[in-house]
Amino acid sequence: MKRFGVSACAALALLACVNMAQASQLVVEVTGLRSTEGSVIVEVFGSRAGFPRQPSYTQSVAIQGGMARAEFKDLGPSDYVAIAWHDENGNGKIDRRFGAESFGYSNQPVGTRADWEEARITLGLDVFLLRIDLGGFDD
Repeated sequence: MKRFGVSACAALALLACVNMAQASQLVVEVTGLRSTEGSVIVEVFGSRAGFPRQPSYTQSVAIQGGMARAEFKDLGPSDYVAIAWHDENGNGKIDRRFGAESFGYSNQPVGTRADWEEARITLGLDVFLLRIDLGGFDD
């Protein structure tokens, strides 16, 4: 078994601290849900290349107290786009016919599709709280 000296352990600990200091956290709070049925899907896109079809991160979160909250930890400081939608029927896909499931992009009014530049948010080292109001009513 190979042992690390004190200096090697200190270097590894310092490296871990540096990596943690460079991590960003995105918290997405979704309100204005028109029912408590189903769940809320939050997709985060880490690059323009996969937007809007291939999210880098996805969470399905339960609705509690009329809202849903997704937390994405250890993201790098960079540009991202978030999309949240209410999967009321639990089929795992957004239903877009008239009166269907509501959705919202970061920086956009509910139900408005956007391009990367319009919806882009920039994460730094602090926690970024993004609120998306889907414009429904609270139960």
